[in-house]
Formats: sequence, structure tokens, C-alpha cells
Amino acid sequence: MLELATALRLAWPDVAAALVRRFPAEVVRTLAEYAELRPDTVARILADGEFDVVGYFTGGPRGKHATDLLLRAARLGDPATAADLYRRRNDLDPAVVDAVLANIADQLDDGWYAGDGLVEQMRRALHADPVAAATSPFAALVYTAAADSCAKVPFAVAVDLCVAVADRGTPSDLRALAKEDLGHPGLAAMLLQAADAPSPSAHLADRRPPEEWMDPEAVRAFVQLRVARRLPPVDAPKPPLDWELIRTEHERAPFSDIGLAWLTGWDDCPADLVKAAFREDPSSVTASAARITSDMLDDRVLDRWPRAFAQGLERGLAQGSVTTDLVFAEVRPASRVLASLPDTPSVADALGELFAPLGDDPGRWLTLYARLPRFQGTARELVRDVCAAKPTERWPRPLDAVFPATEPENTRAVFLRLVCAMPDAVAIALAPCLDVRAAQHLLVFHTVSDAVRDAVVAAHGTAALAAYAASYRLTDAEVQWLLDHDEPAVDAMLFAHARLGDDERVRILSGVLRAGGRRRVGDEVLDVLREINLGHYRARVTAGLSGGDPGVAEVIVSRLRLGTEGGRLRLLTAVWEHHGPGAVRPLLDPRRLTARTVKTVSALLDAPDGLDRLRARLAAEDAPDRVVAYLAKKAADPEELLRRGLQEGMPLPWPELAEAARDGRLPAGMIALLVRQPGCPREFGLAAVAAYAGLDEHGTPYEADWRQWLLREGVLTPEEMLRHVTRPSAWLSLVAHDPRVPWEDVTDEPCAEARALTAELLGDDVEAWAVAVRLFADFAGTLPELLATARSAVA
Repeated sequence: MLELATALRLAWPDVAAALVRRFPAEVVRTLAEYAELRPDTVARILADGEFDVVGYFTGGPRGKHATDLLLRAARLGDPATAADLYRRRNDLDPAVVDAVLANIADQLDDGWYAGDGLVEQMRRALHADPVAAATSPFAALVYTAAADSCAKVPFAVAVDLCVAVADRGTPSDLRALAKEDLGHPGLAAMLLQAADAPSPSAHLADRRPPEEWMDPEAVRAFVQLRVARRLPPVDAPKPPLDWELIRTEHERAPFSDIGLAWLTGWDDCPADLVKAAFREDPSSVTASAARITSDMLDDRVLDRWPRAFAQGLERGLAQGSVTTDLVFAEVRPASRVLASLPDTPSVADALGELFAPLGDDPGRWLTLYARLPRFQGTARELVRDVCAAKPTERWPRPLDAVFPATEPENTRAVFLRLVCAMPDAVAIALAPCLDVRAAQHLLVFHTVSDAVRDAVVAAHGTAALAAYAASYRLTDAEVQWLLDHDEPAVDAMLFAHARLGDDERVRILSGVLRAGGRRRVGDEVLDVLREINLGHYRARVTAGLSGGDPGVAEVIVSRLRLGTEGGRLRLLTAVWEHHGPGAVRPLLDPRRLTARTVKTVSALLDAPDGLDRLRARLAAEDAPDRVVAYLAKKAADPEELLRRGLQEGMPLPWPELAEAARDGRLPAGMIALLVRQPGCPREFGLAAVAAYAGLDEHGTPYEADWRQWLLREGVLTPEEMLRHVTRPSAWLSLVAHDPRVPWEDVTDEPCAEARALTAELLGDDVEAWAVAVRLFADFAGTLPELLATARSAVA
């Protein structure tokens, strides 16, 4: 009951305390729902009257009262409640979990062992932490931990687990444990001897190897790597390990490939274990080793794992265990090294130094491009080989641009990255030698200086500009620079592939130049329009509906069935205004336009005042009553109905729409769609929520997200919701904090306005507050009307 919770927060302290006493069952249900506790648990907590209910609702879900409530629940010692709390342990204060485990009065109570009860949950949670499991208050859990883990852990730790079984259980438990697969020769016999000893736990403890595996954190780390199926997180703890003991365990029960790779993450992992791990799982070792060596990187086994090689190279450079000089001199082949280098300033500087001998000679750089994919030596050997070879004169195997642009791969990607790491003089000298695909890749997928960009465009002309424009990843600055060229081929590629605003799409399809003036829309743009997927991008075609270009209009008529008479007349009027009646006549195809449209416009083409009369017909179609009638139609898909109308230029007469919403002419679905339209005014927002309140009375399903939209977009303020919007139960959750939700994640509350309203209309009258709470769920008026009704009821 959010209304009760909100009332307790708004009321004066003595009134709030009285309301808690007035609504005992409702308070229990509300607290149970918000705190995710069982109602009977909450009832037991509230029975002594010491818990501050009002403080809980005013303090929020992370306040001290919320923790106090959970601590009180934990201290009850109830098995079902304890299981509920332990299940949420990762989201609770650790003190709550500690309280759960500290209040287990009778470990033999069957409730602890119920399906998915506390014992079962702890068994699952602690399966990889036998050290923690051994401290459990439940003998059965300790036994299970020992039975499951003895074979996985070193002998000393296995003895510790057996001691815990002896402390919690009976000699019979030791005899039963001896029958399990313990993984250590002689341990079963030791257990049988201990079962007959006067002090079983002392008997076992005396036989534990001293000074071995004394650190609980080391034991936990060991168990994790023993059972690991994947590499650890980066921040996984790495306590000191005794590597001789690790070797002993590896000999007793070899670690898995992942376990060995995990061990290499320790800074002091011995070289022999690192080599063994790399031999078994090289890709995992490059991802986890604390020290990457050049021997690892030079091992051709990583040819099968290029991503692992790249990750190992990046980690090695970051660690400082390898340097770029070492990699360039010792690791081969050069193509693999150059393709895998991380993109950092220091690497760029090293590449600049490495390839400095090539200078800005295009022939040498083309030779590098030709030799790179097949060269098997190191990067330094590659540079010497290129400098000694006869320069290449042409770009090998030239390719045209692709539309849209696709990222460079293999040798092209490596080569262009090297070029971009060099001084601009290299790229400028190479520009005339690039094929169009390389020019496209350089402009689209690399950040180059204006000088390099201009050199590429000068060398390849409009083809380079169009290739450059064919990408969704262009920045706004790049798009604006390309648009400034006013090139039809460039506009076409931007229209097809770039992130253009609606205003630019309209401008292009209207033939308006950035430099000023108009022209007919180019064939390149029209070709793009003819290929657009109408199922996804119909609005891109209708963007030209009011532009008046005959070519665009012909595409629209041939590809679209315009659904409104206003849209059809708008298209034809615009063409007439810019190109005369002669340009309109070819568009009057009765197979594509309605007979009414064709007849109406044909009759006007030869009239002296034909254009004015056509404009008048269009104005009549855009009249508010026509628009309201269109939007009020029953439609299987009201969203599509609205979208088609707006795409075809239909205006939204907000005052008339607000009136239609209030008097019930607009369907509920259309109202919810209209409030999301840009420019939705306050008057329509108020009319919308009022209309929906009336619909709610008849059981019409609704969603609250559009009401949230009104608040988020500032169409209505929370204060206006409080004062003017009907049926408060439908929107209270939008303006009042829900105790189940972190308060920093929601909008500010209109607390001052709400307190002013309640103080004015309810004051300190407990009876009036109680009536208001009871009326809230079904009240159809505004909040002030609700409060006034409650006050009148007790007057």
C-alpha cells in the first residue's frame, strides 16, 4: 500500500503513530512487501511495539531502520525467515547474515533442512570454500563439506575438515566419512582410529602436518583453482603460496589446464609451472600470466590463437615484461606482431622509429604493403628487407570502394595503421598511390589531419568523397564537412548510410543547396530513394513530400500508397509551387493516387487560380476537425496510423485534440501515443490523464510509462499531478518514492506541495487521514478532492 506508506511520511509524528495503530494489518502487509519478509515474521517483530515503523518509511530502503528490521528478523531464529535472508545475502548488510548464523538455537530442527532451506543454500554457497563450511553450526553441512572436498584439498586441509567433523558430530560420522572417496592414502584408517580414540578431534589434530596450509586465504585460493572451469576475475585475491606444496599437490592430483593457467597469475609462480601451463593451454596463460615473456610470444603455437597472441602482447607491454624493441627484434612473423600491437602513444612512437628508414618514399611503402603478408621474419628484418628491395610502383591488387564502408582487414588494416602512425608527409605522399578502397578506409576508419584528408580527396576526387560518406560511424563534424560540398553523389551516400538529421534529409530532397539556391535533386539521390527499405525507413522517403522536387515526387508516387488526402495534396501542391502545373501532370497516375485526388487536381491544372484553389483544398484537409476525425478512427495499429499521418505532413491541432481527449472521442491508445509527440503542451497532458482516469473506471488496461514520460519531458510537473490529475492511485508511484526502490534512482518528490495540501485539508485529524487512506484506491477525482471528501466525511 504505497498510499499508506506515503501517508505515514507526510503526516505529523503523532498522526503517523496513530495511523500505525489504526491500520495494523495493512502495516504488516506493507512492511512485509517492501522488506521482502513473511507477514508472520513482520507481525512477530511488531508485537513488542519497539520497532519504528514510521522511521522505516521515512528513512528509505537503505536507511538504518531498514537494516534494523532485517536484524530483528534474523534474531528470531526462524528457519524459514533465515533461509529468506540468506538467499539475499549479497544485497544485505553483512551484519544481517552474521545475525542469521548466530541465532540457530537448535541445529537439529527439521526446518533448517527443508528444500531450499538454510542448510541447502549454505551447502551451495560454500561448496568452493571448505574453510568457511567447516565453521558452520550444522554438523551435516560440515560432514558434506569434508566428504566433497577432502580429495580436492591438500592432506593438511583434509585433516582440518575431519577435525571439524569430529568437533560437530559423533564417532559414527567419522566412520561414515572413512567410507567416502577421500583422495589421500591412510586418511580413512586415521579416521577409524580417531573414532575409537578418547578424543577424536585431538587424535586427528596431532597427526596434521605442522606448518602446512595454515593461511585460510591460501586454502581458499587453492580450492578455487583446483575446481576452476574458467580464468579468475582480474581482482581475484592472490595470497602467498608455498610452491613446493603446490608441486606436491600437482603430483598427487594434477591440476586442470585452467588451474595451471590460474597459477601463472601469481608474480612468483616458478618458471617450470609457467612453462607447463603454457604447454597445456597457451591461450589461457597469455590472458592470466603475471609475466609475459618474449619466448611465449615467439612460440608459433599461438598462430592458432591470434586473439590470445594480441592479448599476451598487450599485457606484456603493459607489464613491462617485454618491450617494443624486444618484440620488433625477436618475435616473428612481423605481420602478426604489427597486427596485434595495442593502440597507445608509446607504441605509435616506437612504430615511427621502426619505419623511419622508409621516409616518405611511396615506392618503399608500397613495397612494404606488397611484402608484409608473406614475410616470416621479425619487424626489424622486414624494414631492412624493404629498404634493400626494388621499390614497387603501383598499388598491388587495387579494389574499388564498397557501400557502405566496411572495416579494413588483414594486410590493409595493418598497413593503414602504420601509415597513420607516421608523420603526415607519408600519407600525403602516398595519397595518389592508394586504391579507392584504401582511400575510403583511411578517411572513414582513421582519424587523419585535414592536410591528409585534403590530399586524398585531391588525388581521388568525388569518388573519395562519396566513399567517405558511406558510413554510419561518421562524426557530426565530418557529416557537416561532406554536406558542405553540395555534391549529389556525396549527398546520396550520406542519405543512405550516415546519421543525418531529419532537417538535412528534408533539405536534400528539396534540392536546397547549403551554399544557397535550389536545383533538381540528382539521380544519385533518387537511386537511393528507390532502394530504401520501406519497412524500416519509410519516413526517409516521405521527407521529400513537401520539397516540391518532381523527381522525388515521382519516386514517392511510384513507391508509396499515401494514406491521407492531405498528404497527396501536399505533395502535388509543393511540386506545382516550385515547377508549375506541367510538372504535376505526369504524377497524376490513377493507379497510384486515388481517383478523387486525380480528379480534383486535374480539374485545377488549367485554371488561372488553380494553385490557390489547390492550396485551399489542402488547408481544408489540414483543418483541426479533419485531423481529429482521422486520429479518432478505430485502427488495428493506432501507432502506425499516427506515424503515417505525421510522415505525410499532418499538423497536430493541440487545443482541439485536448478537447477530443476530454470528451472521449480519442481512443485510449491514441492518447498515450500523442503525449509522446514533440511539443505536446501542458493542456493536452492534463486532458490525457483525465481521459485515462475515466477509462480506468471501466477496466480499460493502461500503462503508466506514458505518465512518466509527461513528467520526464516536463509536460507536467509533479505539483500539477498533485493538484489537477484525477485518480491518484494511477500515478502516485510516479511522484512518491517507493520504499523498495533506491531513492537516488528516482525523480524528486513534490514533498512541499503534498505537505501543504495535507496540512490544509487534513491537518492533525487522524480520522480524516484514515478515511483518505481507505478511499484512495478507488477514488476517481483529484487528490485535493479526495482530501476534501475525507475531511467532510468526518466533519
